[in-house]
Amino acid sequence: MFYELVRDKESNALIDGYRQSGDAELKRKLPALIFQAMFDETTSKSGKKGAWRKQSATRLTGLVVLDIDHVENPIELINGKWRMENGKLVARDEWVANHHYPLSTIHSALERILLVYVTPSGKGLKIVFKANMEWGNLADNQIEMAKLLGVEADESGKDASRMAFVCKEEDILFINQELFTYENKEFAEKYNDQYRNGNSNPTHPAPVAHQEVRQVPAENRSLAAEQVAELKYHGVPYSAIIDAWLDGKKVEQGDRHRTSLCLADHLRYITDNDATLIEAILRQVPFVAEIVQERNEDVAGTVKSAMDYKLYKNMPKRLMDALAKAGVADAVSLSAGNNSQLSNVQSQFSIEEKLWLWGKEIEALFEHFPLLKDVTKGLKPNQFTAALFVAGSLLMTLMTRCTYRFYHRPEELRRLNSSVIIEGDPACGKSFATRLFKLLSKPIVEADKEGKKAINAYRELMKTKGANKEKPNKPKVVVRIHPARTSNAQFIQDMVNSVEVVDGEEMQLHMLTFDTELDNTLNIQKGGSWIDKISLELKAFHNEEDGQAYSNVDSVMQDFIVTWNYIYTGTPLALKKKVNERNFGSGLATRLTCIPLPSTNFEMLTRETTVDYESDERLKEWAYKLDKTKGELSLQKIIDALFEWTERRMADAAYNESKADEMLLKRCAYHGVNFAAPFIMMRHWDALKKDGDFWCGEFETDETDWRLVELIVNIQYACQKHYFGALAEKYFDDKLRDAAVNRQRQQKTVDAFNRLSEEFTIDDVMRCFALSGSAARTRVVRLVKDGLAQKVGDVIINGHQQTLYNKTGATMVS
Repeated sequence: MFYELVRDKESNALIDGYRQSGDAELKRKLPALIFQAMFDETTSKSGKKGAWRKQSATRLTGLVVLDIDHVENPIELINGKWRMENGKLVARDEWVANHHYPLSTIHSALERILLVYVTPSGKGLKIVFKANMEWGNLADNQIEMAKLLGVEADESGKDASRMAFVCKEEDILFINQELFTYENKEFAEKYNDQYRNGNSNPTHPAPVAHQEVRQVPAENRSLAAEQVAELKYHGVPYSAIIDAWLDGKKVEQGDRHRTSLCLADHLRYITDNDATLIEAILRQVPFVAEIVQERNEDVAGTVKSAMDYKLYKNMPKRLMDALAKAGVADAVSLSAGNNSQLSNVQSQFSIEEKLWLWGKEIEALFEHFPLLKDVTKGLKPNQFTAALFVAGSLLMTLMTRCTYRFYHRPEELRRLNSSVIIEGDPACGKSFATRLFKLLSKPIVEADKEGKKAINAYRELMKTKGANKEKPNKPKVVVRIHPARTSNAQFIQDMVNSVEVVDGEEMQLHMLTFDTELDNTLNIQKGGSWIDKISLELKAFHNEEDGQAYSNVDSVMQDFIVTWNYIYTGTPLALKKKVNERNFGSGLATRLTCIPLPSTNFEMLTRETTVDYESDERLKEWAYKLDKTKGELSLQKIIDALFEWTERRMADAAYNESKADEMLLKRCAYHGVNFAAPFIMMRHWDALKKDGDFWCGEFETDETDWRLVELIVNIQYACQKHYFGALAEKYFDDKLRDAAVNRQRQQKTVDAFNRLSEEFTIDDVMRCFALSGSAARTRVVRLVKDGLAQKVGDVIINGHQQTLYNKTGATMVS
């Protein structure tokens, strides 16, 4: 059975995947073994009889598992301590020479070792050995063996019911067949009752790794329990708060450890972050008491893990709800005006709730950025977010002559680019976008009229010219706004034509597309002259270079930079067609700014009886002003703050081991600066100076500007995770699965070679490579020819002459 598990292809693939990705979910899918105990037959909670893994039913085998974590090179660690001779572990002379233990003690300890293997992470070791009665129980034996080997033991292995995940066969560094038959009944008789009574602590306490948490002394447990029963938070007993936190739901088997970990994390906020108090409180919770009784749950270890979590400024939403339910709402109530606090807890809310929170934050910024009030006119607060991003996209397009420098490759001047999709059900109020487009695109529409007039006149003239008559030259005009139904040739030609000289340098102005039906755009993309604009959509976000070389006379052969901002509104189905599982890897998702527009929920729009002409005029006034701006924007402080914001979020992604979060996070900072730039410039307009027809100049950003930028970047990241989080997770899961299937099979050879000691014989090769005698000799010939080994000479071992080889120091290439 053991060898079936370590040779299982599916398990091996999971281990390879775990080592490549660090995804702990893969490790948890592995089979597991328990070396140190068997279990008497008991009845489960569902009434089924079996040898369930309960501490109270423990029957010790006399084996001990020493768990060594966080080892960069496990094989190198072991090879520095011992070598194998004739199937036995023999201490290396240099290790013994530096050891304070007697040689006899070292040899005796090594003789007890039955199994050594590299753990699934590739960064740890498991050593299974026969318990020494003189040392004490399981925990005592771990401590003593760890001291002897000069390593730190993981305290979690002291429990008799602790499982060990299986390894690959090639990760087994040493095995003695006695492992499968060994049992020490004397050891079991001495210590079974101790473990069945829930005590797995050492009989001779000594420092062990991961035991830094302050614990309530065993003799004071009853006193601690009495004290906890009397303790209150804002006049409410902790037990009542925990009951509210559980919300009347029973914690099922399989969820108890995870729930206790989450509860310990939340208790930090209402216990002054006191580990001792948290542990004492946890021990009084019924479902925690159950697992302590069943398997001697390491409550102190659970608290230690929770103490390592990041402690945020504000309480988790689940805890706040529990406190309110238990009667301490005054301690956690959130003021509607406390927008920074709302930002810190918004991750706990659904996207619909977040839209209301973001709306309140946008409303709080009206006094600093007055145009936001005109942008959101007639909308409910949960629609403000969509309006902010539509307006931001239009306003940054007007600022097409402006640039800034980003923290990535700051030598490059960046443009203000946007790719916006407003997603919502049919008839949910997307018409506000049309209003904003008509008002804010007015300067570009007016400028395009001259170009469109010239092109139409040219086409009329071409109709009247005969075949032999001289054709007029096609006018080179500027037309920047294009509907969805625009041919590629016309679109690219107009984009290339839209060039102005700004401060002595040619600058290609932004194209703009606005379409109220994303479905319409997608249907047009299926064929005809609009086809393949997906490549332009991808390259527009970073103004990447593209080109065309078609044979038809209307398509000029040329290279060009893609400068194109677009805004689509559409339904959830249309968005799913745009970004889905098949095309997620293209990178379009992280370039898009997808903002949800909530359903109306049977509510009527606000009844309007008057027309606010002044609001419309303010929007148009600022549109014409921003259309006359140029130069490099003074946003360095904002860029620095965005770098720090991204760095903090990236640390969270690393802690969560989420490559999906990492992917969705990387471009968020661009969105933050692009959409905020127009509003920041309007706020500092008085600092600008007129240079000919254009406004430009330096200004000093402040904390208020950062509030807007931070809000925008938080919205972008949250919406990225809302729309594309599941797709990103699946993308990396599929990638990991494919990598596991296509993993290098040669790695088994490399691992076997690494298991060989510096000096080895044919017998060692047979054991490490699992080969027959003739195959092992062939393998040695190949090692010698490849320069990996060389012959040393002949030696007599157990009365038989054998050839001794040693490694040359060369590395085997996988």
